[in-house]
Amino acid sequence: MDISKSSAEPWPSHLQQLEHKKKKTSRFRNHYLPAYILVAPTVLLVTIFYVIPVIISVLLSFVKSENFGMANKWVGLENYRRLVADDQFWGDLWNTFHYVILFVPAVLVISTILALLLNQKIKGIAFFRTVYFLPQITLPAATALVWVVLFNKDYGLINHLLGTDIGWLSDSRTVMLAFVTTSVWGSIGLKMIIILAGLQGIPTSLYEAGSLEGANAFQRFWNITLPLLTPTLFFVAIISVIEGTQVFDGILFLVGKNSIVLSDVRSLVFSYYINTYTMDDPNYGSTIIDVLLVINLILTAIQFRLSKKWVFYE
Repeated sequence: MDISKSSAEPWPSHLQQLEHKKKKTSRFRNHYLPAYILVAPTVLLVTIFYVIPVIISVLLSFVKSENFGMANKWVGLENYRRLVADDQFWGDLWNTFHYVILFVPAVLVISTILALLLNQKIKGIAFFRTVYFLPQITLPAATALVWVVLFNKDYGLINHLLGTDIGWLSDSRTVMLAFVTTSVWGSIGLKMIIILAGLQGIPTSLYEAGSLEGANAFQRFWNITLPLLTPTLFFVAIISVIEGTQVFDGILFLVGKNSIVLSDVRSLVFSYYINTYTMDDPNYGSTIIDVLLVINLILTAIQFRLSKKWVFYE
């Protein structure tokens, strides 16, 4: 028996393992480490400003804060039982859904129409794109002040044009419509840019092929543009629903906390604001916002489920 040969046999296998480990480390350093470094700041910011606040909010909903928040007493599901029995909560929930039902379709339709118009090759198109996007970057308080003047019952431009004397922001029958109108105006800029980007991503060769086959403008839109635009419209629908359920500043600036019609537009986020900062009950406010988070997750899941029937991917 050759002892030297026998003792040397394990070494090639050991060297192969070392070489494999070295290559694996090199691959991680060259390919994965830069990616982790690039993603790390985003993950850190999301954790600090989103994940941690959500965890704190959930914990607050199970306790009752005392001594200006210095002491917390565990109360379990008491805040949630209070929520279920609160008529104000159900009214705010209905207002939120009512707003979303009006807001989302209007944003989708108007943003799509504007994007289609701005997708044309006409002179001065850059100017119109800027004008349509301006509401998105204007301060909410400033735009609210303008709309309050426009909707004024006595000297407002809207009543002057319509020849009426409707108190748009003081009548329970019209306040939601007026509020949705202002919100849509302020929201369509960003949605229009997103849809415009989707339109410009559609190959022009498809339109040329459609024209050669005798398709008119409507047929090209219905059979080419709309199907290929559905992924973009789906994304806009998702963010619009989330935006709609989180409506707050428009209520505060347009209607106000002391308005007689506040109950007709008061949303869940506004209810959170009132309970947390006006009534000094952050635990109940956190309960409301946690329920809203669950509602948003459910609505998003439903939209993803339904998207399989109408969203077409290339």
